[in-house]
Amino acid sequence: MSLKDYKQTQQQWGLSDNPFDFTPPDDFGLVAKIFQGRSQELDSALPALYEGRNVLIRGTWGIGKTALIKTLLYRLQQEVSELGEEMLVLYLGGIPKATVADFYRAVLLAITQQMSQQSSEAKKVADSLTGMSIQSSKVKKEGGVSLGVFSFKFSDEPNAAEIRENEIYQQLLYWLNEAEEIYGKVVIAIDDLDKRDTPIVQEIIENSLDLFRQGKRRAFIMTGRGFTDLQEATLFSLGIFSEDINLQRMSNADLRQIVINYLNTVRQQPSDSIAPFTAEVLDRIIEAAQGTPRQLNNICEKVLRQAAMQKHLSIDLPVWQTIWPRIQASVIQEISPRLQRLLYVAYEQKGLSEDISNATLDRLEARTFTSIMPEIQQLESMDLMMRVEDTRGVRFVPSRLYLPPADPNPA
Repeated sequence: MSLKDYKQTQQQWGLSDNPFDFTPPDDFGLVAKIFQGRSQELDSALPALYEGRNVLIRGTWGIGKTALIKTLLYRLQQEVSELGEEMLVLYLGGIPKATVADFYRAVLLAITQQMSQQSSEAKKVADSLTGMSIQSSKVKKEGGVSLGVFSFKFSDEPNAAEIRENEIYQQLLYWLNEAEEIYGKVVIAIDDLDKRDTPIVQEIIENSLDLFRQGKRRAFIMTGRGFTDLQEATLFSLGIFSEDINLQRMSNADLRQIVINYLNTVRQQPSDSIAPFTAEVLDRIIEAAQGTPRQLNNICEKVLRQAAMQKHLSIDLPVWQTIWPRIQASVIQEISPRLQRLLYVAYEQKGLSEDISNATLDRLEARTFTSIMPEIQQLESMDLMMRVEDTRGVRFVPSRLYLPPADPNPA
């Protein structure tokens, strides 16, 4: 079919585009419009950040941590502006490696870059930081509240004025204090740390006590995955986070409303309609999403695109039964035979966990559970493996996007 036919089908649905995407939109205001549920979490975190208290957002990949943070920061900017107060809000994503040193450098670079217009000294510091540079930045001002969004990349450019590694932390503390003097209040969001191993996150926290504890007019909000009981106890004893929010899987009702919210972003007239999906199909999509917003978006995007390509005026059950197996088959073809086998064994065993048997390890040609964790995390990042936590601990189970092959022993 032609792109003209593709767009024509979307227009017949009353849509200008396919609104679903793998990650939340860059526009924080748009994220806030799409956002659904988590009212208790918002009500806990918003005043905590305003009062200069730190917040930790935890949960599995795809559970909605980034969407929650972006919604929080958008609301914070709007509501503090309405109060007639000043504040600096920074969102930092994509910090390379996220070692302790990279963490300090990224935060310092964002702060001094933001303060460059007010302070020539801040500009000198920003210019002297090598090893990392800002890949993209965007600042939006609402009243007296500035919201800066930064992402980073490594830089190999030498600089004779480079700040020594052991001075970066002290420089960071100094410029945070300066930012408080200029802006009154400072809130810094560190996203993407959940993509790092939890020991790295714990190391960052434990080596940065002055950073998190000093200053009554600044707050950090960070993401992380689940912690062990020992790590939980350590973090609790440090008393760094006023709010420790562990996001759970979302209800079917909230997932349904998220679909409507996304559709309304590309409709001329917002409504409560789920069209072009029928109720039966949306129920199946929500079931396949397994309570995870990112999985929901991933499936909706693929189904909507396939249906438009085939010029279906409605995505009903017969259409779903044709499209869904095809989507599952195409997804599995995109990964290596090694990962396919790992998925099949996980499907057969109803999940993989640290109590994995030696026989199962032999089938996977692995010596320990730890040795297959990088592959599990790769599948998790692709939404093909889901992390499930219950009274038995953490298990990794294949997502509904996975279609088990007819051959019980894939190559």
